[in-house]
Amino acid sequence: MNIKTIITYVLCTIAFMAMAQTANLPRKTMNGKEYYVYKVEKGEGFYAISKKFNISEEEIVKYNPAAKNGLKRDQVLFIPINDESSDDSKSINTTFTHTIKRGETLYGIAAMYNVTIDDIREYNQGIHSRINAGDKLIIPQKGNNSKATDKTNTKQKNQVASEETNYIYHTIVSGETLYAISHKYDVSVKKIIQANPGIKPNKLAKGAVIRIPTQTPHQPEQDSNLIANTNEEKEANVVSQEHTQPDAKEISQNTYTAKKKETFFSIAQKFDLPIDSLKAANRNIRKVSEGTILVIPSLHTQQKLAEEVKEEDSKEYLDSLYNQIYDKKDTDHINVAVMLPFMLNEQSSIKSSLYTEYYQGFLLAVDSLKRQGYSINLTTYDTQDSIELVKEILDDPHLTVMDLIIAPEDDEAIDLIADFGEKYDINVVNTFSLKNEKVNTNARVFQTNIPASYFYAETVALFIKTFKNRSIVFLENKDLEETENVFVTLLKGELDERNIKYTTCSYSTVLNASDLRSISALPSVVFVPTSNKKEAIVTLLPGLVEFTNKTPMCNVSLFGYPNWVPQINKNINKLYKLDTYIFSRFYTVPDDTRLYDLSIKYLYWYNEEMQNASPRYAILGFDTGLYFMSAIAKHGKHFANYEMPQENNAIQTDFRFERINNWSGFINKSFYFVHLSPDMKIEKISN
Repeated sequence: MNIKTIITYVLCTIAFMAMAQTANLPRKTMNGKEYYVYKVEKGEGFYAISKKFNISEEEIVKYNPAAKNGLKRDQVLFIPINDESSDDSKSINTTFTHTIKRGETLYGIAAMYNVTIDDIREYNQGIHSRINAGDKLIIPQKGNNSKATDKTNTKQKNQVASEETNYIYHTIVSGETLYAISHKYDVSVKKIIQANPGIKPNKLAKGAVIRIPTQTPHQPEQDSNLIANTNEEKEANVVSQEHTQPDAKEISQNTYTAKKKETFFSIAQKFDLPIDSLKAANRNIRKVSEGTILVIPSLHTQQKLAEEVKEEDSKEYLDSLYNQIYDKKDTDHINVAVMLPFMLNEQSSIKSSLYTEYYQGFLLAVDSLKRQGYSINLTTYDTQDSIELVKEILDDPHLTVMDLIIAPEDDEAIDLIADFGEKYDINVVNTFSLKNEKVNTNARVFQTNIPASYFYAETVALFIKTFKNRSIVFLENKDLEETENVFVTLLKGELDERNIKYTTCSYSTVLNASDLRSISALPSVVFVPTSNKKEAIVTLLPGLVEFTNKTPMCNVSLFGYPNWVPQINKNINKLYKLDTYIFSRFYTVPDDTRLYDLSIKYLYWYNEEMQNASPRYAILGFDTGLYFMSAIAKHGKHFANYEMPQENNAIQTDFRFERINNWSGFINKSFYFVHLSPDMKIEKISN
């Protein structure tokens, strides 16, 4: 027996043993995919399991997120059963990977991909409501056996059922290019860019998810740069699309009929071809199966295809295509529409007066820009809080030429206006609603208020950065019966995750210095009330001030909530004394000269002072108008695709817009820590 025979025998034996090991394993089908159910043996690690199932460690973790921290004896793993006859280069994955970002929730992620929370939990065993930034989730492609059995997901199920399944999702891997992705899914590079306004074609981020427009099965998309080069090739393409089997004599010598189990890779090897050339010559073929007729490109055709592939994958080509889609045309005139419920036909109310004040502040921004030489055409509509009237307004042809629309608070109205903006390529600003979800899927929407989940998550991150070297003490009023404080829950969860210790001090009705006796020896403390009700400030401040006076060696700070902002002036001396930090979306520093100048101008124009609200609507209108109209004037209406201005010097509201995903609109992630320091100064600390 020669050495070659021995090696072959050994390899066959190993393969047989591996097959025998897996043949009797229990199997489970989840969402259309079959898995081995395998229990980890004593001392077994990733390497051994990888060899046993011919699967990488990354794939094991992908399907078993709990394994990322290592394997334990008797731990149950789900191992995907691979179909060896499939062509991996062309098969469309039934799942993809999403990397969790700070502030994301399971509900938000499910809505983003048009699946249900139950679907996500099905693919990510052991996942709970709390998810951590940086962790990875396996997401099923929407429509892929979505179960949606949880009665609590009724709203989400209706949304899933009502939307068309016209996209699939793809997670970008290291080194991947747009051309490679376009070839994999038989979709042009241009269509991928259009479907994902948030991507930079030459800077694809590893791990990012993009959406791919799907094609109808009988109409595969053909790229104009990669058409058949001969009549024989064209005829062969038609034949393969019709799935017919021609007579052998009719087959050109430039075509090949695939045999059973052959793939693009094996055929390319057989003809000594680069696999990219073979695929490029057969772009209409998604998957090779027995009887598929492929064009075998000649040497001349290979060279030409290679040149075209190189051109389409080049930086210059992609930049040119991107600039063509998102033109940078200078804007001579900025066309703006304001659609708000002024309720001019009814008796004035607090709500309508606030919208009027917002508009008055917006007009001051228009005036400021006109004085700088910009031309602004402003059209204003009173929606009267009527959806039917909003629909009538959107029928006005004049609206189609707008660069910017300011939308009202009503969520149904925002949805209609956002769809209109997407259709006619118009920026839509949602200034007032925190709950509207159009920003998740509509690239034209800008939400100026940071949503609650992102607000709390970003606040927790800045809190830990600011107070990581302080002792953290939660103050709990035992007599208060209230719902869960989401911020405190998130903060404690993050502290636990980072192994940062904290203490809880309980008190009844009103806090007394004696309630804090156990922590008086600590050198540096930050107090965090567990109640976010505005009444809590009254029950806390006297006792904390007394504690500070009695323990001068203890460095004390107090951390407070957004609804404390309107109470700052009433309690300002105590808040100074306690070195107070209050997190908030809005704040105006009292001695800001710009606030004084705007207040004087407002009084001069309208013969009345701004209402003392939080936020002040006139300043909100001024800040918002100045930001968006300046951006459009300087960079065109596609400013967000090139140079997103970061406004960190606004009077009341800064703007730091970020996309939620590559096809979404923008949310403003800016907020403040309002710091009242013992030296009687107030500063806004931006995140």
